[in-house]
Amino acid sequence: MSALSHIVTFPEALGTGIVIAFDKPAAQGFQAMTTSLIEGYERELSRFRDDSTVSAMAHARHGGSFEFSSGLAPLFDIYDALYRSTSGAIDPLIGADLVRLGYGPDLSFEMHADAFERNGAVNGRACWPDAVERDGATLRTHRAVQLDFGAVGKGFLVDMIAQRIDSLDDAASESTASRTPGPTLGSTSKSESEYVIDAGGDLRIHTSQPQSIALEDPSDTSKAIGTASLCDASLCASAPSRRHWFVKDPQPSQIQETTQEGRQPQGHGGMAHESQLILMHHLLNAIDGTPVRDIAASWVCLATASARLHGIDHPTAWADGISTALFVTDPGILASNLSQNVTFDCAVLDSHRQAGMSAHFPGRFFTHE
Repeated sequence: MSALSHIVTFPEALGTGIVIAFDKPAAQGFQAMTTSLIEGYERELSRFRDDSTVSAMAHARHGGSFEFSSGLAPLFDIYDALYRSTSGAIDPLIGADLVRLGYGPDLSFEMHADAFERNGAVNGRACWPDAVERDGATLRTHRAVQLDFGAVGKGFLVDMIAQRIDSLDDAASESTASRTPGPTLGSTSKSESEYVIDAGGDLRIHTSQPQSIALEDPSDTSKAIGTASLCDASLCASAPSRRHWFVKDPQPSQIQETTQEGRQPQGHGGMAHESQLILMHHLLNAIDGTPVRDIAASWVCLATASARLHGIDHPTAWADGISTALFVTDPGILASNLSQNVTFDCAVLDSHRQAGMSAHFPGRFFTHE
């Protein structure tokens, strides 16, 4: 296998950037084509853009009918399945909860005083199946809704890019075959690319030889706590370590002291630090609208061949969404609930540094003797 030394970057994509490493130069026009793809994707789904369809839904006081690209229907299908399989703990309508916790389009990182009283389905925040009617890629609402598709969105875009690469390879192979006389039975196409797509740690790997991937330590992002090895699969991780912020506690008198064991106290669904600050992050339980505290990180792998065998065209999107769902649902329960949709392998690290891994996850944690 050739080294993956040909790099194409999209530094601003989805706020995290996307890097693609190829074994050979990218097809002519690939970067411009992919830039256009990313722009169109964000123009529909980004809640941080004033001109997006999602923003239009957030400002439509009386709701309306909103048509997305037909290719986004599978994205909504995945959310339907995740909502059902987590009993509502994964819900794209957490957009409103995130805004009240300070993670809105203005990136103020200032929590609303009434956030804990209004956040979550338990406090009356609208829910995905009740507030949004869906017909394929058309969403209909009767009120303004604030959607956030971050749980699945990066992975879905990665799959769209991979599909674009594969289509270009197929076109190149057909062009070569049409110019080459005689039988080609048993030959291997030289047009097929090997690549790794990395969207902020959400990976789609298509290589002939295994790639070693570090499992990042959520407590120290400069270190790894394990490795995974895979060659034709999607691997996605979720952790609050790279997307968190501090807010003032609206009720500082209720903050407790640090326990004798040295653990920071829990309060208002947030972890208190110093005298009047709470650590917030983007991985919420949609039922109560507060950050999850008992899981530190999760990793999910879907093998491409297995995904295709089961008719799954967006394995990275599924891995992305499941890695988030593992913050709110037990792995065994989640696997059972999703068994009609997808099978996956996973690893989970909880807040007490206890790690677990499914039998066929292609990796290992480092352990101390």
